[in-house]
Amino acid sequence: MKGIVIKEFVGLIRGIKSILIVLFITGISILAARSLRNSPLFMDESSNPSATALAGLSFILVIFGALFVLTLSHDIVNRDIQLQRIRLLITKTSRPSVILGKFLAVWLFWVIVSLISFVLVSFITRTFVIHELLFLWIYLAFLSSICVMLSTLVIHHAYSVILSVLLGLALPIFGIWSMFSSVVPIRALRYLLPYYPMFEQPALLLVTVAEVLVYLAAAVVLFQRKDL
Repeated sequence: MKGIVIKEFVGLIRGIKSILIVLFITGISILAARSLRNSPLFMDESSNPSATALAGLSFILVIFGALFVLTLSHDIVNRDIQLQRIRLLITKTSRPSVILGKFLAVWLFWVIVSLISFVLVSFITRTFVIHELLFLWIYLAFLSSICVMLSTLVIHHAYSVILSVLLGLALPIFGIWSMFSSVVPIRALRYLLPYYPMFEQPALLLVTVAEVLVYLAAAVVLFQRKDL
């Protein structure tokens, strides 16, 4: 499993798309941190560093995080199936280890990306609010688990591209909508998606962690049943 994590992580970190995304997220986060730090609008909240320090990073990852994670790694499993490299992998390790290794590689990549932005923003704002970063890592674990499950469920690359874009757009829209809606079906989504727990009820992030385990278990079951 360690080899799978390293191989997939290196594959993600060295791609031009990954570099552009890292630069985009870090750049916007720094600009937002500088603007908020000097903005009179946030002067009253200067005593609460968490309100300003990671506002830019959180905003970027909440709005674009799902789209970035899903589109960048939508083929993390089905690529190896289509290229028949998966047969070599399952001769060296178990199928659950393949799924877990793929998940850890995707999650670790986004943990590093958010950590780089966090360190730079914290240096600029001279604050260090670790719990906000931990919330983001749980949110990124949620997205990574969905990504791995999607790539295991949908074999064809072309279909997983389309679904990753649709999901990447739909998740933040419905997640934010559910925070303010009074319509019961939409309101219920606040307990299934991590947006409400991140901003309003951090204790509910335990539900998000449980969902991560469920999605990974589902991916393992799907992968076990595939005739490779």
